[in-house]
Amino acid sequence: MTPSETRPAATVILLKDGASGPETWLMERNRTLGFMAAAWVFPGGRVDAEDAALPGRGGDFQSIGRPSWIAAARELEEEAGVRLGDAAGYDLDLLRVWAHWVTPEIEPRRYDTWFFVARLPAGAVARADGGEATRGDWFRPEEAIERCNAGNLPLAPPTLRTLLELMPFASVEAILAAPRRTPIIQPCFKQEGDTLFVLLPGDPEHPSLDAVEPPFRYAFDAGRWWSR
Repeated sequence: MTPSETRPAATVILLKDGASGPETWLMERNRTLGFMAAAWVFPGGRVDAEDAALPGRGGDFQSIGRPSWIAAARELEEEAGVRLGDAAGYDLDLLRVWAHWVTPEIEPRRYDTWFFVARLPAGAVARADGGEATRGDWFRPEEAIERCNAGNLPLAPPTLRTLLELMPFASVEAILAAPRRTPIIQPCFKQEGDTLFVLLPGDPEHPSLDAVEPPFRYAFDAGRWWSR
């Protein structure tokens, strides 16, 4: 079967410094949506045709097209009420590239998504839009993972992996300054008995030779995803 075409998308990992270290904003997707319903995710969505014409300044477009940067800032404003920039346009220099995910070929809806990180601007307040996102909150990465493991915070593998990547950092500044290598992360699925596994590049059974950092495997068991 021919895989569905991917749609360009962008996601923003919004960060702030909390009393015990960096915190990130997660939102619960509306349970009526057809994609990742009820999962807790970072703000983000598809790149729209109109994004190419929206005003913005800064950004590094050598490897990623300008519409993806604009879409990241626009989706953050629409879904979380946080504007990066001013009335004259988005300040794309407030975004840093973090990762590049592509939906597995077996899925009917596929996205080619760039993940960005950004600091919560001074005076800004994040809030869920009440439409695609029904509620939101700030979490320390380890707290979100603990709640996922307890079964009360559903996280998809890209979100779970990103939280694991954020855990070692002591401040938002350290996250923003971290050098990043961004190979394409296109998971594939493997079924073993009653357990579904998502494999990332680097797993011995994944076809890509461009390995990411471990963990390479996530299991869906007991109603939630676990890193293996």
